[in-house]
Amino acid sequence: MYFRFVNLYENNLICKCENASYQVEGTFDLYLTQIDNVLKGSTATLEYMLDTDASEETMLQFITYESERLGIVSSTGARGIFGVFDGKFLHGLGWNPENYDPTERVWYQEAIKANGQYVLVGPYFNKRTDEYVITAVKMLKDGESVIAFAIDYETFKKMTTSGVTADESHMVLAMNGAGIVLANSNDDEMGVDYSVSQDPFKKAIYNAIMTNGGKSTFTLRTGNDTKDRYIISRRHILYNLYVVTITNEDAELDDLKKSAILFGGMLFLGIVIILVLNIIALFRDLKARQRAENLNAIANIYSTVLRIDMKQDTYEKIAVAEYRTLKFFEGAGYKASVMMKEAAAVVADDRSKADLLTFTDLSTLSDRMKGRDTIAQEFLSFEHLWQRARFIVVERDKDGNVEDVIFASEIIDDEKRARDKLQYLAEIDQLTGINRRGIGENKIRDLLKKNVGGMLILFDVDKFKYVNDHFGHEVGDKVLVAVGEAMLKTFREKDIIMRLGGDEFAAYVPGVYTENGGNQIIERLIEHIDEMDIPELGEHKISISIGAAFFYPTDTFGFEELYNRADSGTYDSKKVEGSEVTFYKRMDSGYNEGE
Repeated sequence: MYFRFVNLYENNLICKCENASYQVEGTFDLYLTQIDNVLKGSTATLEYMLDTDASEETMLQFITYESERLGIVSSTGARGIFGVFDGKFLHGLGWNPENYDPTERVWYQEAIKANGQYVLVGPYFNKRTDEYVITAVKMLKDGESVIAFAIDYETFKKMTTSGVTADESHMVLAMNGAGIVLANSNDDEMGVDYSVSQDPFKKAIYNAIMTNGGKSTFTLRTGNDTKDRYIISRRHILYNLYVVTITNEDAELDDLKKSAILFGGMLFLGIVIILVLNIIALFRDLKARQRAENLNAIANIYSTVLRIDMKQDTYEKIAVAEYRTLKFFEGAGYKASVMMKEAAAVVADDRSKADLLTFTDLSTLSDRMKGRDTIAQEFLSFEHLWQRARFIVVERDKDGNVEDVIFASEIIDDEKRARDKLQYLAEIDQLTGINRRGIGENKIRDLLKKNVGGMLILFDVDKFKYVNDHFGHEVGDKVLVAVGEAMLKTFREKDIIMRLGGDEFAAYVPGVYTENGGNQIIERLIEHIDEMDIPELGEHKISISIGAAFFYPTDTFGFEELYNRADSGTYDSKKVEGSEVTFYKRMDSGYNEGE
């Protein structure tokens, strides 16, 4: 009976160890997946920039933007993207120390060794933050450039204890494929190499992890007898990282053995009771393990899953993977309606907060879901990742009102950004970065249909053929790009600017109805044109010929007529040397600025 009981208890320990490894794996996997999304998107863009000989300033602007907008937040804040690109060290947070050779740093050297694979490097001492960090790195396809993303050591340390109680008989390791410990739950073994350790225990653990016959959970004996037995459960995740839970089986069974030896005969009945209780606990753990496996599969899609009782205003937490919202879902005494509002306010970026608060308002949910089994809302999270929130009806009352719903959210960042990129490529002129003609004209037509009055200006670059013939088409393209930049500096975000084709451009400025107001804007444009700096042109100055016409909210003519009026002014301006504007003369002028 005793040995049968020990066997059951050992199986129970194995189940607990596996459940613990699932929990730690889920924490690491979610965090590293977010980093992986940022790095892959940034890597693709930077490799494209390198292929197209983008300037150092352009690449720095990009990684600065990604660092500010897309940084994964760790326990001590976003670390930002940095690396070596086309021989230059660039840092998205603006760090640029003197006498710093990045090629001598371990993160750069390990990335080159990995030959294009994403790897985790460290821990090592970071010169910028004066603390230890672990860095995700990748060599770009030119064989010399390297992109990197640093994570503070404390974040990794904290994840090794997520959902696991670390004590003398339990330990959690985060170890790379080479056997180097990145983080440890019990002692500070940061950077210890288990593969070459002189400690037989550590060496045996490394060998067991690498030569376990494909098993994820197994028993390790490090002594010559039955002592020194350990239960090892390991999970292999992104960046060739192993998450390993180690349970000292003998320490767990020590009290049990002593009790059996001292009181086995006298407490037979007690042992039977304990046996029954442990069998029950075993089945519970087995059931919990099955549930954990199911939830782990769901977690690949949904980062948050709740079941909400609308009548009782209560909720049940099924799965929550986001750090900042976990405290709300685990708090005591929260009503579902209050919890959803507070969680939405924390999870959403300021640009999406109002939409998400409206979407998660449980007081209006039943009305919004009439005739629907599910509704969804896309939003930008505090980590600057796009997510999709969804309500799914579970049960309705006899009147059709929602009684129970499932709330779930999933990360759709790759999907959303791919859609946005396609839309951007469809709308934007790739040379100048402003609207293409068809898109710009459609936007102006929509405003005219809504009687949104304003000023249309058309202009082209004087003697542009001369520039192409005498300085080359490459310089001509630089002129067009500079004109597009001048327009972006001149006009407001609500104004519509576009390239008509060749060296012809146009802009529509809502709310401007007089030559006085129009001249102020056009003078700014001409000033920015004069400030263009294209060294290849030498003493040759760029000027533009401009035509302008006004559309009043009471006008009934269409875009074509407005275009022809402005175009006639362009024709007249060409007769004057240098930058010049000609306004179409209307018989009526009954509008003031801003009407």
